[in-house]
Amino acid sequence: KYFEMVLDKVQSGGYIIADNTLWSGKVLNSPAPDDNYTKGIIEFNTAIKNDNRIEKVILPLRDGMTLIRKK
Repeated sequence: KYFEMVLDKVQSGGYIIADNTLWSGKVLNSPAPDDNYTKGIIEFNTAIKNDNRIEKVILPLRDGMTLIRKK
């Protein structure tokens, strides 16, 4: 929800930086039923992966940082 609220305010060519998008590698496996944090990060990563309004790259620094550029 925050991403959608922020994206509308970012000008074309502007950047959004999202931290912890690899979540210690937990996003690579099926999360435990009660692990809402990991589920949320997986949902966010999937949403931006499929979003044609942006260009994005995940930097594998510590828990992951995603640079998102609005087209």
